[in-house]
Amino acid sequence: MKWFWQRRARTIHCTQPRMLRCATPGIHFEATFTVEWRPALRTRPNLEELVLSRTLARASEVAQLFSAVEVRTAQDTVNAELGAPEHTRATEYRCLTARVQLALSEHAQEVLAQQQADEARVRRLRFLRTNLYEQPDLFVLDRIERHGDWPGSGQVAEWQRLARWMVAADEWWQPMLDQWEKVGQGFNDIEMQNRAMLALCDALQKLKGDDASDESSVKSPASTEGRRGA
Repeated sequence: MKWFWQRRARTIHCTQPRMLRCATPGIHFEATFTVEWRPALRTRPNLEELVLSRTLARASEVAQLFSAVEVRTAQDTVNAELGAPEHTRATEYRCLTARVQLALSEHAQEVLAQQQADEARVRRLRFLRTNLYEQPDLFVLDRIERHGDWPGSGQVAEWQRLARWMVAADEWWQPMLDQWEKVGQGFNDIEMQNRAMLALCDALQKLKGDDASDESSVKSPASTEGRRGA
């Protein structure tokens, strides 16, 4: 019968944490393994290392699908995958059970906390930009509420100019950058891109110079009347 020649089950306790990549950039899961396996009748050298490396490889494929905040879900999914028949059957051995524990190191937790704080700040700034800073009146009211005291007219005017400038930046620079991106698609060579940029800068400088000359050449009605009277 088969059980007469089957080898005894062996256990691998991988207590030294192994790093598994997750979906969150810059952060890895710390994984510890316990693997029970039985060698085949014909064994090969370093079979235990083969069992562990294949288990780690399969666990890594699953773990990288989850973000760092999903460490418990990733652990359950990895363990479910390691218990699937396609993982337990191999030519050189038969894996009986494989369990993994995933955790985040203190450094990884600090990095994750900082990333979450940064993402929350970006979301808040985008919310404020959409619902507050694009409306000068609300921006001024927000400043007044934060300062507590009623500001002077100069301060109110400065806040209004700042809010209008933020709106104008989106209305002016963003469309121009979009158009420049379309123009730049026709220049694949770096030298041509630089020449196109210089040409654009020259055109803007000439336009600015023409506007200044036009303004200086236009005489105001007041000055004209003054000369007539003289």
